[in-house]
Amino acid sequence: MTSNGRRLVVHRLQTSGGVEMPRPNKVLIVGAGIGGLCAATALARIGVEVDVIDIKPDNSVPGVGWGLRTNGLRALREIGLLEPTLAIGFPTPPLTYFDRNGHHVVDISYGRQFDGMPNNVQLPRLGFLEMASARALEAGCTIQMSTTAVDIEQDSDGATVELSDGSSRRYDLVIGFDGINSSIRRYLFGEKYVPVRSGGVAWRAPIRAPDTLKGAIFCHGFGGKVGFVPLAGGMMYVIVTHHEPGRPRHDPAAFAETMHRVAREMMGDSDFMSAEIDSLRTATNVAYTPLDTVLVPYPWHRGRVMIMGDAAHATTPYLGSGAAMAIEDGVVFAKLLQSDDSLYDVQTKFMARRYPRVKTVWDWSLKMMHEEFDSATPEALDRRLHYLVNEEPAAIDYINRVLESDY
Repeated sequence: MTSNGRRLVVHRLQTSGGVEMPRPNKVLIVGAGIGGLCAATALARIGVEVDVIDIKPDNSVPGVGWGLRTNGLRALREIGLLEPTLAIGFPTPPLTYFDRNGHHVVDISYGRQFDGMPNNVQLPRLGFLEMASARALEAGCTIQMSTTAVDIEQDSDGATVELSDGSSRRYDLVIGFDGINSSIRRYLFGEKYVPVRSGGVAWRAPIRAPDTLKGAIFCHGFGGKVGFVPLAGGMMYVIVTHHEPGRPRHDPAAFAETMHRVAREMMGDSDFMSAEIDSLRTATNVAYTPLDTVLVPYPWHRGRVMIMGDAAHATTPYLGSGAAMAIEDGVVFAKLLQSDDSLYDVQTKFMARRYPRVKTVWDWSLKMMHEEFDSATPEALDRRLHYLVNEEPAAIDYINRVLESDY
């Protein structure tokens, strides 16, 4: 449903594959998140007129962070966003794993460094969205919040979009960057591709970081992990991931206490990072996220309507690459649009480049999550720690090289 209670209706253009649709000059992006804003900037930089809409009233989000590796930074560099990103980011050393008692287990590399860029940067989510919004506006895009599409009608020349504010606008292309619960995806494909429970959940909360925390550390405990990831300004975010059967309802007013309880159970009677874990009880902006997934196979387009980012390929956060894949989507699409190809040919070339890469990241992210959760008993936890030392580094090196490859 849309914000005014109406259902979005997409009247599909009835054409066979290969229809000659000219290069789009005016594009509507539905979704003002990380992927949508970066795509808007990428398209504006090649001369496309771009409007961005979002159903949310603003881009306020819980004050947690996210990571971006070399591939995402490389994509941001292509659209002029690298320097402002590094200005608000926190470059991190290799990820360090400890057991629940604070004994060092293994260091996990984020891969090689290229062109003087860090190979991993931790970023404040709200800070990035504010910066990306400002850059999109500077590039000539318009951004309209509290607005969504309620009707899209295609014909051979374009798409007429009725918005929730009652206006109607004409576009050459509509791109849904509207997240895992995408209305654009739903009304392109019906209920064929809907979010699927992965079995995992994540809790995140920002708290003050100890002076000794110089890089991200993960403590592997019973059935999951507790992570401490530094941010700029003396802050860090704590992340707790674990298996959660079913879909229980947690009281948002008790999020902080619940996150503390889960972390404390995971760490057992250990004193390691206990002060930081106890401070979760008074944390604000605690975010609780069921780790649902979506993967839409070919194609992500129907005529003049497309989906990208989490609308097409929402994954678990176990490679820290969900946002990077969304950023790559917009950058690659804008690059392909600079050719003399028809829109349909650009769309098919885009899919040929993006789907195999996204599928690899999606598969490995899910695999790594399930392996982490298989540690609920002392014996299983010992096996998991042995795997982290003896097998995880080689697996991570493989996926790092995938991420470092051309997108």
